[in-house]
Amino acid sequence: MKSYLKRSSVGCGIFQLLDDFCTLSKLNSPIQQAHDYNITERIPFDLWLECLGEINNQYQQDGLGLDIGILAQPHHIGIVAYIAKSCSQLSEYISLMPKYEKLWFDYVSKKYRIFKDNFTISWDKPAYLQSGIYTQETAISEEIYIAILYRHLMILTDLDQDIFLGLELARAKPQDIQKYEKFFNCPIKFNAIKSKITLSKSLLNIKLQDADPILFEILSNQANWFLEDIPIEDPFIEEVHLETIKAIANNKVHIDDISEALNISSRTLQNRLRKRDISFKYILNSIRSELAKKYLKNDDLNITEIAFLLSYKDQTSFNRAFKSWTGLNPSTWRQKYG
Repeated sequence: MKSYLKRSSVGCGIFQLLDDFCTLSKLNSPIQQAHDYNITERIPFDLWLECLGEINNQYQQDGLGLDIGILAQPHHIGIVAYIAKSCSQLSEYISLMPKYEKLWFDYVSKKYRIFKDNFTISWDKPAYLQSGIYTQETAISEEIYIAILYRHLMILTDLDQDIFLGLELARAKPQDIQKYEKFFNCPIKFNAIKSKITLSKSLLNIKLQDADPILFEILSNQANWFLEDIPIEDPFIEEVHLETIKAIANNKVHIDDISEALNISSRTLQNRLRKRDISFKYILNSIRSELAKKYLKNDDLNITEIAFLLSYKDQTSFNRAFKSWTGLNPSTWRQKYG
């Protein structure tokens, strides 16, 4: 069982989109340097975020995700874009999004709710943000997703009218707010508790021009086959991850602390994890390992401070653990990869 950042992923087409953006913007692309991928491969979410961070360091402008997302073409989204075109009306595609969207962007689960005059798509912050890692990269990643969805729906519906009625983003307010308002042409709220897109309910009834029931069936069967390679999300494991991240931050990493936060006994927690072929120790170590590597890339943190941030009693304990994970001590790893 992999941690969230290793288990979640993006499709190869979206990864290629970053490379295309770098070429157009005359930036050094981290894509080929990071990974020699093939067309059917899935890219782990941590690698995706790392590449976004490298591009952002070069670009240094607000709205990087918008500038990347606007370039998206159907081949970047892959089979899902063609499934969407073959649907009879937009409501059919929206109903399929929870199932097929993960083929190109496997992120946190989304909630779809229909009201009298509108419908919404919302999602919570991923658990790893609790530890303070990948904050900016995640904001850019969400921008890319929303920009692609916006552009995709505009093309599908072939409408001149605005697609979004409102947008809430669970990220800090950028300096260039007008860039976001001009792009989506709707009210935008930053620093929201969760991200949410609000759309007009009337959009659901729009007939799609290229509807093709036979093609839809063929593509759906193919997509279902692709889905078999994507790990099924386990809400319980996600909850354990979240509470473990909180526990590390609060310097309370005993299994009893986690089970108490989950309102179950430590024995029940162990049994549930065992049924999933995973242990609490594995979860704790995987999170600590990811955090350690992120912290080691920050030259402002010394090894002792990192050991404290990871809730170790002393630097020696951290050194020993880190070497068991990577084969290197923290200082050597920092010199080689930091």
